[in-house]
Amino acid sequence: MKKNKKITIKFFLNKSVKPVKEGNTLTYPLYMLLTYNRRSTMLRCHYGKYYKDMKSIEKIHYPGFQKFEERIIIKTIQYQLAKQGEKFNIKGIGIPYEKYCIGIDHLFDKYMKSILRDCLMRLEPFEYFNALDWNKDNVTFDTLFEMASKLYGDFEKLAAKMIGYDMEAYLVFMKLYQSSFYQYTFPTVIEWLDKSAIEDYKTKLQLIYKKNEKLINENILLIQRIVDSALN
Repeated sequence: MKKNKKITIKFFLNKSVKPVKEGNTLTYPLYMLLTYNRRSTMLRCHYGKYYKDMKSIEKIHYPGFQKFEERIIIKTIQYQLAKQGEKFNIKGIGIPYEKYCIGIDHLFDKYMKSILRDCLMRLEPFEYFNALDWNKDNVTFDTLFEMASKLYGDFEKLAAKMIGYDMEAYLVFMKLYQSSFYQYTFPTVIEWLDKSAIEDYKTKLQLIYKKNEKLINENILLIQRIVDSALN
């Protein structure tokens, strides 16, 4: 039986790039040095920020942040190895990593914003639609929905009719994983691809929907379509 080659990961602050000055302190971005099959490459951590030293990371983030990044990159490497076999090269891991490290919640929020946008385009006055900011990542679906509720009369009734099913699925997902967003345990695209997030989500849904397998499967298929769309 062929023995799996070891994946090693070392976190470091990349002081070869231009630092960001915070007050009188110079801070540097967090990187990972990855080694597999006697080849190495380095990547900037997607969820990392700028730090003055390695000790300050846990003071800024909740505990478990580096384990979270480590989990994502290991799963990404394992997934690419399964797909590519002997053709796999660690130096090309940055491209799939940038797609696979994204949280399912982020993709779900982006999807909900798009269908809310389509809904509001049909309403008058159109000037209200143009006044809403659809492009900033930090403007969430929840914020836009709340604003629309205040701007348009009877909007919530219309939304229930037009996007009610998707909104219920979104609210259920966010409620199930609410605490995970602050503990760096939320599901990511790679965990959806390797099925571990699907299994976890299904278990959680069964506690809510009991034996309603149809509704459980519909929720899972909705996220599957969202993930597929993001990867294509």
